[in-house]
Amino acid sequence: MIHLNIGQYQRLKNSVITLLFLFIGINKTIAQEGVFSDYNNFLVIRPVELLDKTTILTQDIKSVDTSLKGAEYINKQPLFWNYLLVNYTEPEHYKSLEHINDTVALQQAYIPLVTIDASFAPLVTDYVDKVVVKTVVRDTVSMNEIVNIAVKFFSITRITEKGEYVGKICVGVNDIKNTETKRKPYIEAFTFNAIWKNRNNKQYNLHPYFIDAITKIYALNLGVNNEDRLLRAQGALFIQMLQSDQLIKLLEDEYNSDKDILPFILKPRSS
Repeated sequence: MIHLNIGQYQRLKNSVITLLFLFIGINKTIAQEGVFSDYNNFLVIRPVELLDKTTILTQDIKSVDTSLKGAEYINKQPLFWNYLLVNYTEPEHYKSLEHINDTVALQQAYIPLVTIDASFAPLVTDYVDKVVVKTVVRDTVSMNEIVNIAVKFFSITRITEKGEYVGKICVGVNDIKNTETKRKPYIEAFTFNAIWKNRNNKQYNLHPYFIDAITKIYALNLGVNNEDRLLRAQGALFIQMLQSDQLIKLLEDEYNSDKDILPFILKPRSS
């Protein structure tokens, strides 16, 4: 057995702490040299002219040069990042860009703003800490948590004059905003990505199941007031989608495919 006096113990402790910070510093330096070192590597803003001739600015994820370290974090899941960019940036933060007509000047003005966006930038930093440099432990989530978010991307958006339901997949986040007291950005982005990519994939038969679910709900008398009827129909659709084994299979497959680049860990299901 090795015995250390107080002085030796303190020096050893300080050495361990120094090595730990050195390790963290090296990891952060590696991350800073890669794709996330400059938001220009993966973000772009463009003016888009609408049919009424008005112009709006759209933020987008661009494909990253594969020679750049960490390109796979973006290229393997562009919809994941696009979801975060669209839903977790502050529109008012970019008002000053509306008068810039030159696309180069627009991009140059945009990047400093998005880098300090109070909603988006912390998500990027947190992702880097959990996935890239691994200085923060990834959250563990259950399939129940994931499916609870996933079903909110299946919507009955309105009732026609004939009384029929109009359903859509992955349009807006109102159902999430209206039902989730605490938002879960990464799970939202993951489920959006998984569902949109596979909405027409015959392996999971998701779209036919969705249409069949709406047809079954239409057969129910859910009220005479359209507003009440729409709200009840949407709740019934959530339950129908929650019961889809194929939706769960899809989410499991997508997680297993991308788990190395996701900022959370899926808790194994109980046998």
